Amino acid sequence: MVSALRGFCRLATVAMCLLMVTMIVVINSLVVTRYTFSYSPSWTEEVTRYAMIWLVMLGAGVLTLFDDHIGLNMVVEKLPPRARRLQRLIVHTFVCGVAFLIAWKGFEFAWGLKGVISPALQRSMAVPAFSVPVGATIIVVFSAVRMAIEIAELTGAKPPAIPEQFEFMDNSFKPIENTSDHGAPTATGHLERGA
Repeated sequence: MVSALRGFCRLATVAMCLLMVTMIVVINSLVVTRYTFSYSPSWTEEVTRYAMIWLVMLGAGVLTLFDDHIGLNMVVEKLPPRARRLQRLIVHTFVCGVAFLIAWKGFEFAWGLKGVISPALQRSMAVPAFSVPVGATIIVVFSAVRMAIEIAELTGAKPPAIPEQFEFMDNSFKPIENTSDHGAPTATGHLERGA
């Protein structure tokens, strides 16, 4: 399971980097053409907007695996370890359910846009619209993984292994002390990082 998750996260990270590079190149070319030639290609705004939507949805999915979305942890950090795990299990269950609904309705909506053409690129609006259900599907799967981790730790079983977050991105939104990537308190009170 770790190798499959690692492979998917690497693929998503490469895709996000390419989307970011695309946005940077397109925006910089827009600045050059606008101020040098007094010309603004109409497609640049659509390309950057759609790239940003895909970037955000892929990133949201990957962050779910590492439980690293922005959160208010002041109250949660005061809870005892078992209550903290139970709280995380409830949150991941709720996130999984909401993401499932978004994915289900999102695929219906995106499929309905296949005949709608974007004004500048003259491409189907289904392409950017599919980013939402695809990202929500990733969130569903990774929330289920997080739920399995929390259930295993609540019952004293060995949690499923996941790759380390630092292989793909930093963990800027996690509390410094508290838990490891798998939710278990560390001996030092800091996040454990593997090789």
